[in-house]
Amino acid sequence: MKKRLMGAAAVLTAALAGGCGLLEKVKQRDRVPPAPPTFSQYHLDGWQWENVRRVAVLPFRNESGYTRAGEEARDAFAAELQRAGRFEVISTPPDDRAILAAQVRCGGRFDEVLLYDIAMATNADVVIHGTVSNYSPYPRPRLGLVIQAVGSQEGKVVASVDGLWDSTDLAIAERVRVTYRERARERPPWIRNHVIASDDSFAADIALDSPALFRRFVGRETVLTLLGLPVPGVVMGAGAGAGPGTMGGAAGNCQVGCAPALAPGAPVVPAAGTMK
Repeated sequence: MKKRLMGAAAVLTAALAGGCGLLEKVKQRDRVPPAPPTFSQYHLDGWQWENVRRVAVLPFRNESGYTRAGEEARDAFAAELQRAGRFEVISTPPDDRAILAAQVRCGGRFDEVLLYDIAMATNADVVIHGTVSNYSPYPRPRLGLVIQAVGSQEGKVVASVDGLWDSTDLAIAERVRVTYRERARERPPWIRNHVIASDDSFAADIALDSPALFRRFVGRETVLTLLGLPVPGVVMGAGAGAGPGTMGGAAGNCQVGCAPALAPGAPVVPAAGTMK
């Protein structure tokens, strides 16, 4: 009798171990692996964020069809930048929003005088301007951003990020879940293999259905990239970790294609006479 019980226990232990191993294999198979970024970035050679004490975030230019997209994207970005805790983050006064958004950047050029005035008025070491190039708040949310940081003393772009975050991308959807510590519910293989599920397998994820949470996620990844920090779940391409150098003929450390709206490292050219 005792031998039978011991034999049954051994069989049960082996079955449980096999089941755990199978479940782990299922999780590994369903998990989306790290993917290349959907954004480009640029960092000026020798630039150190450690020397920055104060950053001014200007109103974002809104090129989407949603009237509040610029304001909402800037609020999310500024909140994540402040959350980094590296320097003081300030926003320009509400009454300056319209004129700054219209004048600070025109045709890929910056108004040097205006930027200098802003830096002096706010005592900022860096002035950040952003553009919402693409936005859709509906499931699945989508947000395109161009962020450029201009050093007030250098008079040029010291860091920039340009990309599109689309939650229909499986890799981005997985990073959203990781950010908010959410996971899609695992289905046993005998159910997954015999039940036709909806193609929209992330429909129950709150973080992917909430425009506010998605903007916060994009703001977090944008801030990490702008500061030159690694983004969890993103694998940089060749040359991403090569350090200062040149790529594609542009000075500085150009990563993942690098297509900032203003030529990296180029002096800020006054836009006098080009404003409309």
